[in-house]
This record gives sequence, C-alpha cells and structure tokens, in this order.
Amino acid sequence: MFSKDRLRIAKDLRGLSNTDFAEKLGCSLSKVKQLLDADKEISENDQTEICRVLNVPMSFFIENDIQPHNTEQIFYRSVARIKAQHRKANEAYTLLAKNINTYLLKKVKLPQFSRPVLDVTEIQDQHYRYVDHIAIELRALWGLGLQPINNIVSLCELKGIRIFRLPNEVKEIDALSYFDDESGSPFIFVNNFKSAERSRFDCAHELGHIIMHTHNRKVREEKDNKLLEIEADQFASEFLMPAEAFFATSPRYLSIDNMIEYKKIWRTSLKAVNYKAHKLGLISDWVNRSNLMKINSLGYHIEEPEETHRDESMMLPKIVSLLVSQPSFDKNKMLDEIGISEDDFNQLTFDALAKVDIPKKKTKLYLVD
Repeated sequence: MFSKDRLRIAKDLRGLSNTDFAEKLGCSLSKVKQLLDADKEISENDQTEICRVLNVPMSFFIENDIQPHNTEQIFYRSVARIKAQHRKANEAYTLLAKNINTYLLKKVKLPQFSRPVLDVTEIQDQHYRYVDHIAIELRALWGLGLQPINNIVSLCELKGIRIFRLPNEVKEIDALSYFDDESGSPFIFVNNFKSAERSRFDCAHELGHIIMHTHNRKVREEKDNKLLEIEADQFASEFLMPAEAFFATSPRYLSIDNMIEYKKIWRTSLKAVNYKAHKLGLISDWVNRSNLMKINSLGYHIEEPEETHRDESMMLPKIVSLLVSQPSFDKNKMLDEIGISEDDFNQLTFDALAKVDIPKKKTKLYLVD
C-alpha cells in the first residue's frame, strides 16, 4: 500500500511546497492535492514518477511502525532562526536515520547507550558550577582525563550515541539531538557546512543536551529554551576545554595570533578560546571586547583561521565496509530494505557507502554442448 503519510514526509524531506511539487511533477496544483488526498488512489505510473522526482525508493512509501521524531522533543541549535520548512525536512530525515539504525541493529552489534550516573548533589544550588561539574564528571567517568579530545564524533559513537550528518537540504540547521525511546539510543546530527572547530563544539553542545536534558521532561518544561542552550554551550566549553588544563597551558598573553596557535591544541574556534579565557579571568573585559571586534572584522567568526581536520564517524564506514565484504551483500537490497536513496544514505552516514569499493558480482558462465 502506497502511504499518503509517507508521501507527505517525502515531500517535506525535499523541502517542497505543493506548488514546488507540482512543478517538479509537471502537473497542476489540483493534481498534487489529489495525490495527497487520503481517499484518492495513486496510479502505478504516478507512484513511479513520484519516486523519481523525490529520489526515494518505492519501499519508503510502505508504512511501518517507525515514525519521524516529534519536533517538540528535538533540541536545535539556534532554534529561533529555523524556518518551518527546514524543521519539517529535518523531521523527515530523523525517520531515515532511525531506519538506518534499525537496519544496522539487525546486522551488527552496536554500542548501547548507558546514561551516566553523575554525582552533582553538592552543587545543585550553584548553577554556574553545576554544568561545569557535570562536564568534568563525565570526562572522569569516560576515562578522558584532562587531555584534548581527538574525535568527539567517534567518542560519542563508542558510548552508544548515533551520529549522523545533516544533508544539504537542511544545512541552515546548525545541529540537533534527541533521545529515541524505541531504540534506547540518543541521536545527534552535525552540520559539515560549518568549520571543523564549530562542528566539534556543536557535537559537544548536543552531548550536553543528551546528558542533562533529554531524560528530564520536568527540566525541559520548567526551564526557558534559551537557558537550556546556555547550559549546553557551557557544558561543551568545559567538556572540550577543561578549565584546569586550559588555565595551566594557555599563553600568558592571549593576542589573536597567540590564540590562533593555542586553539590548535583544543581544536575549538577562536571565539570559543577567547570566551574561555575571559571566563577564567585570563583576559580583561577590555581585551575580550577588543579580541571579539578583531575576530569579527577579520571574518574569523565565519571562516576559521587555520582550520583543523574534521571529526567524522569512524564507526559507520567500518560497519558498511564489513557488510560489503559479505558475499551475499547487495547494495540495492540494503537501500530498499532501509527505504532510502543512495544519495541520502551517503549524506547521513558521512559517505560511508561511497568510501568502499563494492565488488562486482561475477557472471557465471555455462558450457553449452
């Protein structure tokens, strides 16, 4: 059965209005409304054309129990700037990510998330210290010490958090996260259109939401969204750049040039290093403002100077490589079972399928008498 609900989701996936959809299909707006009408049948020819235009396999339209994640339970970076069509597109991509996760769980044993038990009872009343303490407690629990984190994406994956890459269609969204009750897994989506440093910070920010906010509905209901975002930023800053180590290793004089060199240790943005230095009292209010003015005037808030290498998934390409190595592997069968196009699969999985060589099936030859 060709699901009309899935058709709406697929249309949202591509960020199309009804008018846009009609134009791509080469039909009238009234025809599109008929296609979306729950009481109207869709012909096989129209189904085929819809799949072609939206670049999704027919299997996507066969409805199952997996649904897009509710937007009210998703944590967004810069939520105020997100257009409605991008939110809808993102919800649709959460469905594809869940489908990928469900498929992989059938094939391999993935790390399972265990929510950390953190002791923060002593500082509950000291809000500014509370978040920093959680970040340091988590570092200790995960055995990270005070050293720079090499790959935040890989670290989260090892801890059972599913990391996906935001596709081209929703690049206006910085990052997002949510907890999927059905699989028991947290999901983080990162944006690779930003600098590598900012993308690292975004991933740590979403980790903060997962650790502090996703499991606690009361916190989400009682706290203003702006405060939740501030807490996640503070967590990310301390998790990536522990105050004790930052204080001990930072240059005595933090000019822009010195900070460009120093940020390479932590692989965070120039603005993040400047913020941390000011918070710890290593630079004055005047120097902080002066540095920010220089960072903005030089365009470093957009184009990061001497950008670091990008943190990407190591787990997904390895899993796909393992699947491909199996004699019975069939790429089209896998994509059909997931209900996803090859383009979408690569977008979400950090080009996992594009990075492997899929062996061509050998043609069997038979002797004819």
